[in-house]
Amino acid sequence: MDLPKYDNSSKKGEDGFTIVKSIVEKNLNWILRKNHQENDFGIDAYIDIITELAQVTGKSIAVQLKTGDSYFKEKNDIGWIYRGELKHLNYYLNHDIPVIIIIVDDFKNKAYWCLCDGSKTEKAGENWKIVIPFSQELNKESKNELKNYISPLTDYASQLEHFWEENKLLKEHERIIFLVDRCDIEAGSYSHLLSGMLRLEVNPELLLASKGKVDIGISGYDDDPRELRDIKEVRNWVNIVFKGISGWAYYLAMDKGAQFLRVMQLCKSKFKVIEGNTSLGNGLKGNNISIDLKSGIPFLNDLFDDLNHFTERHNIPEETNKELSFKLVEYLSGYKYPPDKS
Repeated sequence: MDLPKYDNSSKKGEDGFTIVKSIVEKNLNWILRKNHQENDFGIDAYIDIITELAQVTGKSIAVQLKTGDSYFKEKNDIGWIYRGELKHLNYYLNHDIPVIIIIVDDFKNKAYWCLCDGSKTEKAGENWKIVIPFSQELNKESKNELKNYISPLTDYASQLEHFWEENKLLKEHERIIFLVDRCDIEAGSYSHLLSGMLRLEVNPELLLASKGKVDIGISGYDDDPRELRDIKEVRNWVNIVFKGISGWAYYLAMDKGAQFLRVMQLCKSKFKVIEGNTSLGNGLKGNNISIDLKSGIPFLNDLFDDLNHFTERHNIPEETNKELSFKLVEYLSGYKYPPDKS
């Protein structure tokens, strides 16, 4: 009868895996997980690292496993010579996790290993070779050395607690205010402000919750009788920061209490001050400002362009872009947009 045969090579491979699995799980208290043959490009298995408290860490070591007498025939005074193809060496060294080579003596039920370290290899004709030391038997004494090859275990959940709490506060507050000091204004610096604005983009939920909530205060000019719009250093800084940060029309508040977008508009448009035409109560009069809206059209167009790039980059719906565009025109011009057709 003609039937498929279980060839000796497959049997040796299974025997070797069984031996190494027993060593890894009994002596190291870790897990050996087979890499299925259809996904085997030179890695036969993975060792999953388990803590002393039986916690699965997510850390692994990749294994190239070879079984049989043929891998113990060539040796020098230090160990056995393992030879491989260059394509596999490239594959091993490009792994993001460590790769070890294990040779298995299936007669003595012992295994020996070495780390696939490029600096330990030698050219061997068209291929490469590495020494697997006689002294490096895979047993419980191997555990500490193998642990040296994996990155330290980190409690990311604990580290993220403060980050999550900060996100919660940012989402709950109706206004997010960044204060910029006079020394930054005069130095033309906005790195702290940029870091703060980028902080709002770290995840989609925070980004969505920050829409229209940001305002920027400028400190250090309380004793200066000039308005911010009239201070040359402020105007220069506004021009610098406007080009260096994106998302203005998305983030900046556009309600009655909003300040910075109006400061920006006055720094980027022509205007004139009409003195004493606004009642402040108690018989006092204040100044009003008349803005030349046409002079601010380039500023508005730049805001539109920035909003388009920003919403596209963050996959923000077109409807949100439209909503903010209309709101921006209304805030900067004082006219409702789009106009009421009736």
